[in-house]
Amino acid sequence: MEELLRRLCSAHGVPGQEHEVAGIVAEEAARNMYETRRDALGNVVLTKEGTHPGPSVMLCAHMDEVGAMVRYIDDDGFLYIDPLGSIDTYRLLGQRVIVGTTASGIVEQKEKPNDKKPTFNDLYVDIGASSREDVEREGIRIGTAITRVSPFAPLIGSRFISKAFDNRSGVCVMLEVCRRLDQFPGTVHAVATGQEEVGTRGAHVAAQSVRPDLCIVLDVTFSYDTPQKKEKKDTNVVLGGGPALTLKDDGMILSAPLRAIVEETAKELGIPLQYDISKGKTDAAPVYQSNGGVPTMALLIPLRYMHTGNEIVDMCDLERTVELICALIERSDTITLP
Repeated sequence: MEELLRRLCSAHGVPGQEHEVAGIVAEEAARNMYETRRDALGNVVLTKEGTHPGPSVMLCAHMDEVGAMVRYIDDDGFLYIDPLGSIDTYRLLGQRVIVGTTASGIVEQKEKPNDKKPTFNDLYVDIGASSREDVEREGIRIGTAITRVSPFAPLIGSRFISKAFDNRSGVCVMLEVCRRLDQFPGTVHAVATGQEEVGTRGAHVAAQSVRPDLCIVLDVTFSYDTPQKKEKKDTNVVLGGGPALTLKDDGMILSAPLRAIVEETAKELGIPLQYDISKGKTDAAPVYQSNGGVPTMALLIPLRYMHTGNEIVDMCDLERTVELICALIERSDTITLP
């Protein structure tokens, strides 16, 4: 699973331009004998029939990472940018990036840094060009994607650092579940969605086409078990503490029956379970609210330093999440759905 995660995180895939990640997903699907299709928004839908009757279960994990695109090129060859997803400009300032697929650059600020937080209008990218023509010869134009550079690397123990663990770690877990599933009821649809970071758009479209009986969403959540925490009450989720089950966010409230099923299954497997109550939304929201309402749960992987370009996960959390989801799917025909 570590090598698959490395490949996924090393790929580029800002919202709307997830094709490199989608290619890896499709390759893994073929290896594991899943039917594959892609829709007009770039979602990749993997489908496999189980060994006996049961519900249609949708797994959902978004492929896109936060980034930017070129919005203007000046005569001196400097690039001005527009964000794709939620990015703190302080975190972006001074970072190395890739423009397109080959051109390296650095994000800098027009004025000398001061106490005022820069806006995106204050930032530019320097790729070493001397003119607009230099830039255009590199194949860069308005709309070209900009991705941060942060190599996948091991830390102490089972922890790793990289860009794009949000949400390539969720995609990795989903693909590993697909690889391990053997005897299961019903049908599994594993959907790698696009454009989550700009409004959960891919999941909305996928929910309408898949029309599942049950959905399990895979994403990440903030792990504030660092000096950044303010009080103990601010730390519901810790790195290495197991998957976090969303109880409430701005788009979904977990039903009591589904909570009980997840808790019972985790207890039987000896998997520690954490709980997430947070602002914002995941792909769970559009699926949950689709087709008259779909029973939906979100299992989140603890993550430090979200959207910074240097995120940290613990592989033990990914492994436990895989085990829990496999067990939930294998017993999905026993889950009483509305």
